[in-house]
Amino acid sequence: MIVTNVRGLAAAAALGVTLAVSACGSSGDPPAAEETPHGYVAGAEEVAEAQSAIAYLARGARRLHLLDLATGSEREVGLSLGAERITEDGRFVYADDGNRELEVVDAGVWTVDHTDHVHYYRAPARSVGTLTLDAPITTVAGFEAHTTIGTADGMVTVLDRRELEAGKVATLATIDSRSTTALAVPYADQLLVAVGDDPGRPANRIVAMNERGEPTGALEAPCAAPRGWAVLRGGAVIACENSLVRVKLDGEKLTAKTLPSPRGPVPTGTFGYRPRSNEAAVADRAGIWSVNAAKATLRYLPAGGRQLVAAASPADGSTVLALDRSGTLISYDLGTGKVLAQTSVPAANLTLDVDRAYLAEPAARLIHEIDYRDGLRTARKLRVTERPDLVVEVGR
Repeated sequence: MIVTNVRGLAAAAALGVTLAVSACGSSGDPPAAEETPHGYVAGAEEVAEAQSAIAYLARGARRLHLLDLATGSEREVGLSLGAERITEDGRFVYADDGNRELEVVDAGVWTVDHTDHVHYYRAPARSVGTLTLDAPITTVAGFEAHTTIGTADGMVTVLDRRELEAGKVATLATIDSRSTTALAVPYADQLLVAVGDDPGRPANRIVAMNERGEPTGALEAPCAAPRGWAVLRGGAVIACENSLVRVKLDGEKLTAKTLPSPRGPVPTGTFGYRPRSNEAAVADRAGIWSVNAAKATLRYLPAGGRQLVAAASPADGSTVLALDRSGTLISYDLGTGKVLAQTSVPAANLTLDVDRAYLAEPAARLIHEIDYRDGLRTARKLRVTERPDLVVEVGR
């Protein structure tokens, strides 16, 4: 993506006026070069609204389906492996075989956040390529310029995400975490790497490194046994055993703040959050931890006897969503823990965007679209062509 510099535009405009005046009466001068439009991306079409899609596949399948949420149409991308897990970073879907092989798929739909405005893009979907790691894959994190892949041997492979955009898989470095934790979160053009002192024990701190795995000196923060993470508008949050670390870019300086857990260990599950927001949530069987990155706050809500499997934040400052083992989606009051609404959906996953929540019902080949702002009303039931065992949302 090329972002045009405002001062450069002004200077170019002034120069263009000068050239026009001096060229009056002359027909031999070449035309002035055109400026690259703001937000231009080669090979992609910029569109007026988000191109959200559900990326799904049947477990073990070699076809990734992309369900367009605006039209209901589907596209397919063939895979070279049988996928057992998938994750996403907004544009790319990372499918792995449950062991050492990973395939990167460009979903062809994405959003670029400039904070004060956003750009939406659409391009052909395609498989970018595969790579084989030296140990089973444990974590995948993609954001801005980098994608990191952690493996069970404590190593983190760093990919150039800009090269993924160009259709190439390019490895920049392999980082030894010196621990059993293999996690590196791309943030603010650096990597927040979990580091330890014993290859047989979990990491105990977060260290800012460059893309070559060299400490930059910008940040080092204690974090016992790092696990889940989220990159939010107000900073990156990384879950530790009994706390969360919020890392924020203040000007050109990285700062870290520790948020003690209100109750017990923080879960090892995946944070659920709405894109371009400040709030995220994670659950275990007992309750929900809800973090606000901008305010640097961490709350806990007990589950009231339910066995929760997932949580996500609508980022409205007042509610949080959770899915329990029976397939019931619940909306809780964030302040009191009161149940505001609930609906029964036979699903085991939860994803949401700025307007809706999505739950997959594999046996019925359905994607349930839920309006979480309207009492968990079912807005649509989208029928798909294969079992949606593995589901993520892209383009949001």
